[in-house]
Amino acid sequence: MLTPAGPTRDPPLRPLPYRYAPSRPGPPVNAVILAAGDGGRLGTLTRERPKPLVDIAGRPIISYTLEALAAAGVREAAVVVGYRAGQLGEALAADAHGLGLSFIYNPRFREGASLSLAAARQWAGSEPFLLLMADHLLSEPIIRRLLDARAETPPGVSLVAADAPARWPADYLDEATRLALDPDGFVTAIGKHLEPYDALDTGAFLLDPAAWTAFDAAPESCELSTIFSILAARRALRAVDIGGAHWYDIDTGADLEAAAAILAARR
Repeated sequence: MLTPAGPTRDPPLRPLPYRYAPSRPGPPVNAVILAAGDGGRLGTLTRERPKPLVDIAGRPIISYTLEALAAAGVREAAVVVGYRAGQLGEALAADAHGLGLSFIYNPRFREGASLSLAAARQWAGSEPFLLLMADHLLSEPIIRRLLDARAETPPGVSLVAADAPARWPADYLDEATRLALDPDGFVTAIGKHLEPYDALDTGAFLLDPAAWTAFDAAPESCELSTIFSILAARRALRAVDIGGAHWYDIDTGADLEAAAAILAARR
């Protein structure tokens, strides 16, 4: 029987080099959800449906993120679609969790994720926005902590929701995107297999409009980590501690089992 990977319960954690202070002034922030990929690593599960609609504990993966956004007070979200776009759009329009949803099609969805972000640029405009991955199971506290952290964030700096590595087993850490941080919590490097590192990237960001300059400096078709690496080099990406909130990056069938186990443990 497969033992799902997942965070350990209440381990002793080394304090992370960044702070969290609840405060949320300013106008509402909208969200962009990248949901265009074909989810090929899930095999037959995505042959006839898009990855965000694959079930975890009886609900589509993306449903948990939409619910978290609505509970955190977000009102509007754009979903960038590609693979089986019509199927995904119809499903989400029927169950939007009270959010106003817009759908943006990326015809080059088999290329770098930067092209999905590019597709949402006009919709995002010149305001800060949440950037989320549709294949990450995310919870409300993660969204709230990003929104709350805006008050202490210098102009031009974007935020990434970060978790403590000590919570996770070694096999999960091998696949996770890692963050190296300076003493003030600014990201100095991001990537898989990064050594040494201080935290994990949860796949949730709050991007300042200045982040588009890093986007423009990156290749047209690239992974998002390329863009975030440019932000890090400019000292323009800061980590926000998620405080033990639950999340999971879903790539494989084993990940689905692990995510379901996390949800079951929290009921």
